Amino acid sequence: MSMKQVTPVYRRDSRRGIALVTVMCFTFILSCVLSVMVLVSGTHSKITRHELNNEKAFYIAEAGVERAAQYIANGGTVPGTVSGNIGEGSYVATIISGASITDAWHSAGGQININPNNSSDNEFTVTLSDGSVINRDMLVQDYPGFIGQATLVHVKPKGNGNQNSFTIDGVTVDLENKNTYDIISDYMSVSIYNDNINTNGKAVGKWWISLAAAESTIATNGMGSGSGNIAQARAQYSMLSVGNVRGESVVILRETVKQKTWAKYALWMESNNGIYFKAGEKFYGSIYSTEQLSFSGDPEFFGDCTSAANSYSGSTNACIFHNGFQMGVSNQSMQQISFSNLQNKATLQVEGRTYVTFSGTNMLITNSRMGWNNQVVGCSSSTVIYVKKSNTGTSSTKPADVYVGGTLDGRITLVAENDFYITNHLYYAADSKTNLLSDDALGMIAKSDIYITTTAPDNLQIYAHMMATGLVDTNSSTEGTFKVVDYDHGSARGELMVHGGIVQHNRGAVGTFNSGTGVTLTGYNKNYTYDTRFEIDPPPEYPPLNDQLTFGVWRQR
Repeated sequence: MSMKQVTPVYRRDSRRGIALVTVMCFTFILSCVLSVMVLVSGTHSKITRHELNNEKAFYIAEAGVERAAQYIANGGTVPGTVSGNIGEGSYVATIISGASITDAWHSAGGQININPNNSSDNEFTVTLSDGSVINRDMLVQDYPGFIGQATLVHVKPKGNGNQNSFTIDGVTVDLENKNTYDIISDYMSVSIYNDNINTNGKAVGKWWISLAAAESTIATNGMGSGSGNIAQARAQYSMLSVGNVRGESVVILRETVKQKTWAKYALWMESNNGIYFKAGEKFYGSIYSTEQLSFSGDPEFFGDCTSAANSYSGSTNACIFHNGFQMGVSNQSMQQISFSNLQNKATLQVEGRTYVTFSGTNMLITNSRMGWNNQVVGCSSSTVIYVKKSNTGTSSTKPADVYVGGTLDGRITLVAENDFYITNHLYYAADSKTNLLSDDALGMIAKSDIYITTTAPDNLQIYAHMMATGLVDTNSSTEGTFKVVDYDHGSARGELMVHGGIVQHNRGAVGTFNSGTGVTLTGYNKNYTYDTRFEIDPPPEYPPLNDQLTFGVWRQR
């Protein structure tokens, strides 16, 4: 019996195929997800590194600015470049002369007549730099006026017509009495004054405000703005610093960088010599003494009052310190002042005894070695006049002494290798006490002393910033003084008004007084006010404070 061959039949298991496809799809999706995660992680890492390097480059660029500032403070040649490495990066900082790399500044200021108190339009408020406020209600007959720094002036001008003694960007503009004006600035000097003070010391005239503002915003009825800067007399710099870290670069600009000058001081002395600030005296601007200060009665100080000493003499119970009285501050010195630098910057040099009489825009100069007798020299042609000692001629005329007086219409710094003798009033053609846009400025820098002569008039007025350095003999205990000759002889000579500042090595006396009554017995009674313009705009080529800079605009690009 034959057997039938059976062919086996193989069946495919569909469930296994489905599982395989599922696994393959899952594997593909997982690999895609992982790829995306790796891509995102890598991109995020790159972004993080970019941001980190950029931030590091920013701080390194700022460090470059600091090194550039130190380069200026140390007297480095400009233009100049400083560079170096910090951590993982490097910087290159360039210093150039000029207020701005990117644009120019403008001006804003002038005089404004203020509405009377009984007027419905008497809007007037001045916010000072310390946050205190002067308003129209305070402008009474006994108000002494104010000179100093402000951050905001709000005013509605007086009158039925427009006032046209205000300028913006050097152009006269009409201030309409129907409008209110706000001038806002961190660099604004103001003077509030009355134009008629009677014999009893009462303000019976019109009240005015004079102002000069830098980098200001000007709003009319709360709208509109502008910016500006008043003229600068000292060197200004701009700095560009590039910080780089692993290919990431940041550029920082600092513009309107200036060195502060000795003209920032209203009164500075290394040795106070026990001379007192006495009752009734008022002092505006910064005051410094290395030695202890002495007080009697109720003198009033509107600026900083500082001393390197840890004590004082007399009593401060009745003293009025608007900005406080600070002792134990760091010592300062005039040793850094370079007369050779001043000589190099001089536009006119003469030798031996010299007489200078200011007459408007001219000076009348007498000097025997030049053969000059009231020689007319234009103020505009000379900004720094240097008088040096002579090795020839008679012994009385060899010293570099300068005799000075008159009315100046211009900007002059006089430098004497010996003494100054003030023989007459020293006026400005435009009174900077009431007109802060006055462009007149006088600096007097003596290597020895500054004297007021016995022939100078009573009630003497001096508009100038003066420095009696005493550097002619640094070992002397008497050199470097501002004083009145024979201050303790004769009778009282009235008031000594100084508007500007006095810097001296040894504080000199200008008079004597009764310690019980405060009444002046001989010499002058002091009335010193600081010319606030000099904080921003000192006399030409005034000696810098090497360790003090001011910084203007900051930009990043």
